[in-house]
Amino acid sequence: MGAVGVATGESRGCAPKTFRMGSVDLCMEDDRTLDDRGVKSVDEGVGESLPGWRDSQAPMMMQKTDDAEEKGALILGLPDDAMTLVFARLPRQSLAMTRLVCSSWKRVAERQELASLRLMMGTSEGWIYVLAQTPKGTPFRAYDPIAGKWSILPPIPGRSEDQQWQGFACVGFRHKLFLIGGTRKLNSPNSEGMVCSNVVIYDSLTNKWTKGANMNTSRSWAAAAVVGDKLYVAGGQGTTKFLDSAEVYDPHTDTWKIISSMGVVRSSCQGVALDGQFWVIAGEYVKNHYDDNQKSSAEVYDADTNTWRFVPNMCLDDNKIMAPSAVVNGELICVHQKRLMHYNQHLNMWRQLGHFPGGELYARPYSKFGFACESVGSSLYIIGGTREYSQHHHRYRTPINSVEICDLGNEQQISRLWWRQGADMGQGRGTMSASTVVWM
Repeated sequence: MGAVGVATGESRGCAPKTFRMGSVDLCMEDDRTLDDRGVKSVDEGVGESLPGWRDSQAPMMMQKTDDAEEKGALILGLPDDAMTLVFARLPRQSLAMTRLVCSSWKRVAERQELASLRLMMGTSEGWIYVLAQTPKGTPFRAYDPIAGKWSILPPIPGRSEDQQWQGFACVGFRHKLFLIGGTRKLNSPNSEGMVCSNVVIYDSLTNKWTKGANMNTSRSWAAAAVVGDKLYVAGGQGTTKFLDSAEVYDPHTDTWKIISSMGVVRSSCQGVALDGQFWVIAGEYVKNHYDDNQKSSAEVYDADTNTWRFVPNMCLDDNKIMAPSAVVNGELICVHQKRLMHYNQHLNMWRQLGHFPGGELYARPYSKFGFACESVGSSLYIIGGTREYSQHHHRYRTPINSVEICDLGNEQQISRLWWRQGADMGQGRGTMSASTVVWM
């Protein structure tokens, strides 16, 4: 029988698995305590840990009251730490609703330890966050792949309809969304943009935006990615020049540290995490001419040695900007033209997996661009974008809000990729300014 140690009672029967939450240890006898026996075992565990707890709480649990606060606190009659275990098992959609029940539940649902506990228990879920350009001033939207539903985030602080904010990096770091740097300018012909070092953070536990520590260097159109428990940013456009500099963010101390610079100045580059290393792909401002057929390169940062490794001819063409891509099951997948490509980092080679988003689309007389490309688990998600087509010697552009999904779990065994439709975005549509995945 598992037991839960709380601040007001002794902990008994604790086996090696122990979670530290604030000043309270949450101990489990085995995996079944949380995985197989569910909420009931938590109830039993607390009753065993606190003798007489169930009998003393029963009258209160039966008492009916019109006061919402009292109802919330006594629905299960559990201490906050036991309630945290219960909330850690809830689906993410349900967890978001618990904040609305009463202040007691809201307090538990917003505990920062809850996100770490869900990650350790394997109940954490990845949601896709996107920012569409249409309609103007639209907020971030979050897509739940399990429920197939969209939700809207609160407005970004400091963002207004009379101001443009472009070129910021968008990164998901555990249960938080980071918006980093970028260029801000007024919507007027003579307005000059200001490159900034600001960091704005959205916490999916509290559903609130806060301000993080500024970067050491103002930059926009930079590469960013999370590797381990650190967030890396490199390259981009500074206030007076393009950059080769890089820095790393520590979320525990909310501080930035400058690391060694890349070998090439890069802007509009893309950052990904592969094999525990930070990759900065494409975006060269000045090409390194290895041969006449050189393609865009990449650089890989090794945190142990604080050095960069150059990867020549890494991209599929010589375009400065990397095609939409995502890391699926540890493998880099890229949407190149109308093909889905897989990158072998050991051979520095690409191979075709199939067509996007389905074989029948390959022959259609239009192109699609500006879409978000993200992954959750083994599934690849293509969201929104703009469709361009020609008709009667005229070119037209149509913003779209579709969600197309392809499961790449068995891509080694299948000869054709199959796509399915997810729930469309509703009002949000068109080119995606930013996208990332946040786990909670």
